[in-house]
Amino acid sequence: MPYLFLQPLCLIGIIDVMRHYVKAFFLIFSFLFCLFAFRLFIFVKNDIIILIFNPLPLFSRKRGPFMNRKQKLGNVLIISSRKRMLSEFQSYLHSVLGEYLTFNTLLREQATDPSLFRGYQCVLFPTARAMETFPLTLDSSILQLPCDRVFNHMFLDKIIQIPPHERVYLVNDDKYSTLAIISQFEECGITQYDFVPFYPGCKDTESDIQFAITAGEPQLVPSRIPNVLDIGNRIIDISTILQLCEYFNIPLQTVNRVSRNYVNQILHTVKTSETYYTNYVQTEQLMQVILFSLPIGICLFGADGRIQFMNAKFAHAFSLPSSNFEGQPFSECLPPAYADTAFDRNGDWTILLSDQKTQITLSVLSMVFPDTEPVFLAFLPESRSTEMSVPKDEKTEESTFFASSRTFSLSLSHADSVQNLMAQARHLALFDFPILIQGESGTQRRTLARAIHNFSRRHHYPFSVLHSPGNDLTEASLLRLLAETNHGTLVLSQVDRFPLSIQDLLVNVLTNVHGNFFSAPETRRFDVRIIAIADDNLYKKVEKGTFLRELFHLLSASELQTVPLRRRREDIPDLLNYFLLQFFHNTDMTCDRIFSEGLLRFLKEYAYPGNIHELYNLSCSLFTRYSSHKLQLSDLPTYLRSRQMADVSLTALQYQVLSFVSTHPKAGRLAIKNGLADGETFVSEAALRTVLGELSSAGYLIVHRTKGGCEISELGRMVLEQ
Repeated sequence: MPYLFLQPLCLIGIIDVMRHYVKAFFLIFSFLFCLFAFRLFIFVKNDIIILIFNPLPLFSRKRGPFMNRKQKLGNVLIISSRKRMLSEFQSYLHSVLGEYLTFNTLLREQATDPSLFRGYQCVLFPTARAMETFPLTLDSSILQLPCDRVFNHMFLDKIIQIPPHERVYLVNDDKYSTLAIISQFEECGITQYDFVPFYPGCKDTESDIQFAITAGEPQLVPSRIPNVLDIGNRIIDISTILQLCEYFNIPLQTVNRVSRNYVNQILHTVKTSETYYTNYVQTEQLMQVILFSLPIGICLFGADGRIQFMNAKFAHAFSLPSSNFEGQPFSECLPPAYADTAFDRNGDWTILLSDQKTQITLSVLSMVFPDTEPVFLAFLPESRSTEMSVPKDEKTEESTFFASSRTFSLSLSHADSVQNLMAQARHLALFDFPILIQGESGTQRRTLARAIHNFSRRHHYPFSVLHSPGNDLTEASLLRLLAETNHGTLVLSQVDRFPLSIQDLLVNVLTNVHGNFFSAPETRRFDVRIIAIADDNLYKKVEKGTFLRELFHLLSASELQTVPLRRRREDIPDLLNYFLLQFFHNTDMTCDRIFSEGLLRFLKEYAYPGNIHELYNLSCSLFTRYSSHKLQLSDLPTYLRSRQMADVSLTALQYQVLSFVSTHPKAGRLAIKNGLADGETFVSEAALRTVLGELSSAGYLIVHRTKGGCEISELGRMVLEQ
């Protein structure tokens, strides 16, 4: 079995050469945490191929003046508001580059005069935000550089021991760094958890959370959390080191030595702690998902030139789809000018893209294994920056509850059925399969689609919705919509209501876009994920002939079924309290406090044919009616009151008894009997007892035992008011 060591931005892959070359796929996993462009040192010892990746700088910097190696090449000033961080940065940087550079420190609050920066060629800041908000204007000759920091990947084996799909607090000392760590987790493929940011100022309102991960700030974790993993302070990314090397013209052999020392130190730590990450690569499926989401473009092709694997970053660099590439000639991925180029050796090629403006470097590494044909790994050492078109957020819902989210906690549900749905949706977000979301109206189908998009690698790109179109939708307009949504997600809302003519158009267009990309004309080449939304059981319409079978199979590679509110009644109080909090902005204004017992009982037992959207609208209506007294059943909207009264049928005697009790609260049977007699309605005590029992069973009267008498209920008052 191959041993696999995962490192912070550097990775050691040790692969048994006697395995079949198919195992080379595990070698590609060596790029797991290479967040920047890599070179590779390769050597063989004892029949083991060892690959050590040497990161290159992410950005090309203006080089500083060349100086004699015998003297210091420059002075670097480190600025931070925290003494501990200054000490850590200075100590680490000096140990790595102290032979060539002098590192001094300065507290941010002491940086009050530009003259303090004389004699320095570079100023390091702990974050990009700290650099952007620095109050002084420095001389343009001084390089200002943020220290890229990453979480310590040495703790990955402990992180993945947390049960999948758990909600986990991510705790750090400020919002910016907390969100940055969550983003780094997601980029590394750690997407099986629902991370909730927690930093000073946040309240511990998530009582169901039992796990927390903190980056060196365990004192900030809520004391009630039983399971706390401290992954230590974030470490300086080696790309920052190498950017300094490039700027100060530090000799290449030293750069390579720095990279090797960096890797060897980490490897020594791994061996000492006996920490191996083979548990993380539990399935080939998970490995492919992580490789596919890498920010480094990689492509694997065989000696015959046909593609075996390509990830999204590589595909996007050449404007290719993110799927349907296996078995295609590698040369067809590149601009036509390179169709006859043989990429069958180690080397670097400068590729001019189709726009005739952008150039990118393509590196190819040949990997040879015993008794097998060579396999070639193509990767992009320098990622091309691309402007990503982010659409305006569609405010189609009335509340932040329905707004976009990068998490799957938007259901506020403790129901097992909803938790299973969220877990399944979170898993599907990792892939690009078409998804068919079925369910009743108002069950957050579009919100679920938005969450899948925001949780996927496409979250930077457009999220478009095609609502039920008429017969006037043309092929040109559909192609235009696909072009506008390229690399993003297109939602076909209420697809079950699309006319047959539009269904046929979708079949033709989607077949060309997804099923035959490499042979399709360039005007039809789009990389779009399709999510379709329909009412329950779309296949019934296929059997009736009102929905095309071919379109159904195009859209239903994977399915999700939303849960109606009547099947998760235990969530109704929490949902009500959530909505009321949005309206009142006061945590004390809960449903128990502002709703009467009868109204709250009704809200818990009502069937909600409009599901959560109806509950939200009900909450809006009741909020507008609230003053200082508890809301009653009579405060319900007219359509609900009418529905409540639709089946009410009282006899004349029942109506007279109900009316009398409404004006004589706590009246007993004798008082009621005498009151009716005063109105010339005479009834025996047995008959009156029967009527009171009927009205009580119907919920119109509350009959107290002993001497409590009778009271009219909220429902009984509604009956009289109709």
